[in-house]
Amino acid sequence: MITRVRKQSKKILQPIAKALSKMGLTANTVTLLGLVLSFVYLLIMYIFKNPLLGVLLIAISAFMDALDGEIARLANAAGVKGSFIDSSLDRIEDVNYLLGLVILGFSSFLTSLLIGLSLVIPYLRAKGESLGLTKIEGRGIIERGERIIFTIIVLFVSFFSFKVASFILAIFCLLSAVTVVQRFYYVYRSLP
Repeated sequence: MITRVRKQSKKILQPIAKALSKMGLTANTVTLLGLVLSFVYLLIMYIFKNPLLGVLLIAISAFMDALDGEIARLANAAGVKGSFIDSSLDRIEDVNYLLGLVILGFSSFLTSLLIGLSLVIPYLRAKGESLGLTKIEGRGIIERGERIIFTIIVLFVSFFSFKVASFILAIFCLLSAVTVVQRFYYVYRSLP
């Protein structure tokens, strides 16, 4: 779903990406900044256990992830190495974002399941693409953008009601499981 919004977001991202590029920042540097912020988020969550600070740090880290690809395109530096770095570090960030929920006291079972599902979803895409399939992005209810938004919502709501946030986390987990099934089915059906 978020994949469809990316075209409109370029209007906001391009000027910022141009400014950062003029300052000498490369796409890989911005990718690494996003990763560092995800570890800062984990540390802040561990020390202060403040979900609102978590929301802010995830939002900034995720914004770095949105910028890195745009900077690479503007600099004509988009390539397989950058793509490899970006997608690999995205997985670490995803795990960090969700580990913050365990620190706050959310169900370790649900959070562990969610971490596993969050790693399987992009794996299915990568495996399908390695087998020659295209158009896998956008298949399924929950992609990375939606997972980040759900994590932010769970954190934000937990500030007001842990019980409601736990219910949202369960829905997040269920939708992620549905996405795994959708992607698996799409890749399997598309193979010769």
